Parts: sequence; structure tokens; C-alpha cells
Amino acid sequence: MRIAMIFLLIVLYRSELAYSQDGRFNDLQEALQMPDSVLILDLHRKKLNEWPSELFEFKNLIELDLSHNKIDSIPSNLSAFKHLEYLDLTDNKIDSLQSSIKDLTSLKTLRLGNNEIYHVSPEIAQLVNLEYIELWSNNIYYLPQEMADLRNLKELDLRSIQMNIRHQDAIRAIFEDSETKVKFSMSCNCD
Repeated sequence: MRIAMIFLLIVLYRSELAYSQDGRFNDLQEALQMPDSVLILDLHRKKLNEWPSELFEFKNLIELDLSHNKIDSIPSNLSAFKHLEYLDLTDNKIDSLQSSIKDLTSLKTLRLGNNEIYHVSPEIAQLVNLEYIELWSNNIYYLPQEMADLRNLKELDLRSIQMNIRHQDAIRAIFEDSETKVKFSMSCNCD
């Protein structure tokens, strides 16, 4: 019995160690113990009301999941996240995608579905590595023309947005010379 208990403790210790060694964390306080080792941080459903200032400690962060919280804005300076490739802010209270988004120069995936976004800054065009943007279920009816400069963009998800056919056509026109797939739900009779 005692040997089995010791074996179990060793297995549990190794699994925790492996979890930390691969750079994945889902607890902010634990991650702060080894900030340079944090590559992936999953803080979804943590009842956060704002972007935690402690996140700026993680200089090597590649993936950040802040989905399903109550965050209402993105910080004005994101330059500390120069390695960030994946950002998930799905299901929060964000109402604007400000110019600070341009600081995420390594970003490939940006998930902002089910927020309250009505404005997307033209600076989003500086995200030259961006491949996927999810903006479904927001208040968007206009996107900046500069988005046409996103040459690596493969998919733009605009489903579940109340948008008439005229606005959908204007957005399609932005990407007419690219291979970007733009997803819409059915158009509405709204103006």
C-alpha cells in the first residue's frame, strides 16, 4: 500500500512538472512563479473584469486565452507581447478594437467573437502575420479599407452580425483581390 502511494505521488509530481515544463499554465499565481517559462496561459472563465496587469510579466507568451470573462477593454500598449501568436478574447465585453492592436506583430489568430465591438481600428492592417480573425456576434457594420493589406489573412468570421447586404458587399469588396474567406450569416433588412 505504501509503495503504491509513493508511486502515485511520483506520477502526480511528474505530471505537474511536465505541465509547467511545457510552458502551459491555467493559474495566474502559479505562472507568476516562473514568468519566463510561461508560453501558454489559459485564463478563460476566471471572472476577470479587466486585462490583468500581471500579464505584462510574461515576455515569452505565445498563446493567451482570456475568453468567457467580463473584460471591457484591451490595454493601450501591447508591445510587451511581441511573441504572441494566439489571442482569445471570445465572450467578453470589449466594445472597440483600438490602435494598440498593432503592437501584436506576431499574432496569427485573433478571436473576438461575442463581444460588443462596433469599431475596428485601421491599425489592424499592421498585423501582417494575421491568418484568422473571429468577429462573430458583435456590433460591426463597417471594417477599415486597410484590412485589404492583410495578405496572409485566410478567414474572417463575421457570422451572427446584423448586417444588411450593402454592408456585406462593402466588406467583401475589401477582400476581392485576395483569397480571404469571409463568413457571414444571412443578411438582414436593417439599415
